[in-house]
Amino acid sequence: MVDTPSVRERRLARELRQLRTGEQLHAKDVAARLGWSPSKVSRIETARIGIAADDLDRLLELYRVPDQQADLLRRLAPSARPRGWWDAYADTLSAGYANLIRLEAGSRALRCFGALVPHALLQTPDYVRQVVLSTWERPPPPEVERRVQVCRRRQGVLDAVEPMQLWAVLDESVLRRTAGAPGTPGGAAVLRGQLEWLAEVAGRPNVTLQVLPFSAGLPPVTAGSFSVLESRATGTPDVVYLENKTRIAFVDGEAEVHRYGRAFELLTEMALDPDASVRFVERLAAER
Repeated sequence: MVDTPSVRERRLARELRQLRTGEQLHAKDVAARLGWSPSKVSRIETARIGIAADDLDRLLELYRVPDQQADLLRRLAPSARPRGWWDAYADTLSAGYANLIRLEAGSRALRCFGALVPHALLQTPDYVRQVVLSTWERPPPPEVERRVQVCRRRQGVLDAVEPMQLWAVLDESVLRRTAGAPGTPGGAAVLRGQLEWLAEVAGRPNVTLQVLPFSAGLPPVTAGSFSVLESRATGTPDVVYLENKTRIAFVDGEAEVHRYGRAFELLTEMALDPDASVRFVERLAAER
C-alpha cells in the first residue's frame, strides 16, 4: 500500500511528539502559537499526514531544537510519504480531491452515508460515467473517461493487501432513482447493474452495506452524504469529508467528528440489518 506511513515518517512523527512533550506543551498550545488546529498537530504526530518543510521549520524553532538534531529531522521529512498512483494525475486533480484520495489510501476504515448516490468506492464504471455527465456542463469524452479511471483506481483500497473496512448506509432513494444523466439513455440498465454490484460487493468480508428505508423516517442528518475516515495510525475516526461536484470539505475538529460518528451509529440502528439490506437490493435489481 503506497500511502501508509514509512519507517522514516513514523520516526519523524515520534521525534516531534517527544520534542513537544519535552517542552511541556499540549497540542492545543502548539496549535495556538502556530495558527493551526489541534487536530493538525495530532495528525502530524501520528503520521496521519506528512509535514511541509516550512511547517517543520516552525516546529523546530518552537521546540528550540539544536541545529544538528534539526538537520537530522529535516532529512527524515522529504521522502516521508512515497508517491502514490494519483501523482500521475497531478495536473488534472484538484488539491482537495488529491488529498481525499491520499487520506482514503491511508485509512483503516470508512463509514459513509449516501443520501443521493452510492459512495464513489461502490459505484460501477457505468454509474460513475453517468454521475460525471449529470451536469449542465458537457465534459469531452476523454475527460469523462479520465474521471472514471481515477474513480476505479480509487476503489483499489477495497482490494489492497490490508483492505479498507467499508461500512455504508444508503438511503432507499439512492436505490430507486434511475441512473441516467439528462438526455442520456439507458439509465434503468445502469441502475440495475449498480444494484447487482452492490449486492455482490456486500458479500466481501471488509464491506458492510445497510439500506435506510423510507419507512424509517427522517435521518439524523439533513445536509446529505458524509464520510468518516479512521486512521491506520491511531485506529480512531479523525476526519469527516463532504464531497460534491465542485469541492470537498474536510471536517477534523474532534467534537464535530464525534457528532458525525454518532449520527452514523444512529443511521445504522434505523437502517435494515445487512442481510435484509442485501435482500432488499436484490429484489429491486430483479424488478428492473
